[in-house]
Amino acid sequence: MAKHLLSDTKHLYNNFKTKYPYEGEHKLESLPVLSINAAELSTIQIAAGLTKLSSELFIYQKHFDWLKKAAHVVRPLDHEFTSIHNRIDKLVKKIDFLMTKMNIARVSDPPLPQLPNTTTQWGVVQTGHAIFHHFHLFLDYTTRLVFLMKTKL
Repeated sequence: MAKHLLSDTKHLYNNFKTKYPYEGEHKLESLPVLSINAAELSTIQIAAGLTKLSSELFIYQKHFDWLKKAAHVVRPLDHEFTSIHNRIDKLVKKIDFLMTKMNIARVSDPPLPQLPNTTTQWGVVQTGHAIFHHFHLFLDYTTRLVFLMKTKL
């Protein structure tokens, strides 16, 4: 599921960049920060990995909720935002199911991130670029992590 979501996100991000070009990098403090390197990735434990994925997907889900609501500014991509949002929701549920199946205590939902309060087209475009860029990196990490966890089972 993570691999398909990564592919869909790449496609939507490319469409977003084509329709709303933006140079430079926009930072968004409310997004999770990947703080693991390749060497640490192979040593991660299944319980810790699933817990981290679950909590960070929750944060990204809230960002895509915001982007979906703000999408009236970037109307041509409404359907694609909804598709990505639905896939995130399915992945969250799948990870939660795996955690339940493996008797891993689910950490309560992290506090809601401080989402942007901009509603201008430029603000939505900047924020959209930041969300897509970070989410793409997160999904790449997630795909690798899930594959490594699968080999440990």
